[in-house]
Amino acid sequence: MSGGRDLFAALPDELLKHVLAYLPSRKAVKLSRLSRRWRHLWRSTPAVCVRGKGEGVLLFVNTLLINREASPLRSFDIDVDLVVPPVLPGSPYNDPEFYHSEYLRGEVDPHVDMWVRHALSSKCRAPSLMVRLEDKLAPWLPRSPLTFASPNLTTLHLDAVHLVDGLLDFSYCPALLRLVLVRCYLEGDTLASPSLAHLAVVDCHTESGADLEAPDEEMFIEISTPKLRFLEISENYYRRQLLQMMPWLTEENVQYVDEVDMSIRRRFWVQGIYDEI
Repeated sequence: MSGGRDLFAALPDELLKHVLAYLPSRKAVKLSRLSRRWRHLWRSTPAVCVRGKGEGVLLFVNTLLINREASPLRSFDIDVDLVVPPVLPGSPYNDPEFYHSEYLRGEVDPHVDMWVRHALSSKCRAPSLMVRLEDKLAPWLPRSPLTFASPNLTTLHLDAVHLVDGLLDFSYCPALLRLVLVRCYLEGDTLASPSLAHLAVVDCHTESGADLEAPDEEMFIEISTPKLRFLEISENYYRRQLLQMMPWLTEENVQYVDEVDMSIRRRFWVQGIYDEI
């Protein structure tokens, strides 16, 4: 405000929405209340970024998505704790043969599936999707093998997610360049992507029936990524084994990282700052 004049009033809506996109979605909604002109800008900001747990975050995200305008998203980022007891009818978690007993804490609320499909729908077309669940002993098991199918998705970051069989086939994402898997349970024969250039696998489990509190020392699934140029792994994995699995990579193309590294990188990706493949 200068001389009683609102300087922000002169800014175009597109610039204001760009600024709001760098804020967590809750703050963007609250900030929109400061001015009558801003009141509805949050409905078309090009990013969704939500943190939280329980009924509060469920209500907020559902309301946010219902009231958003039909405009494209630049990124969709959720970091939530939404574990519910394993009593939903037909839940695979109710079958003791399906999972290691330590996983029977519950399952992730099915609203997460709906949010992801909304983000990747033809209306939103988000090129960047990041989903982080709080409890790795109750990971999110997407209910459809095509949950991540999208012609627009270029960056996918999953933390505490259970990927089985078809969910490890990323050929349904023909534009995918970056895939980050942190604290995930990978159950299947092959992780495949014909387009992937950058892969990170950090503290994941690929051995069925293994101690879920102890990190894998080997990769027990095949990796088919012929265009891969860069691999990041946590220190529990043997670099030599992975180089044998992917002979098109060299020592210089494989780097050790940890969860902290990926958390920092994730923030940069959300903001569109980190573009290195």
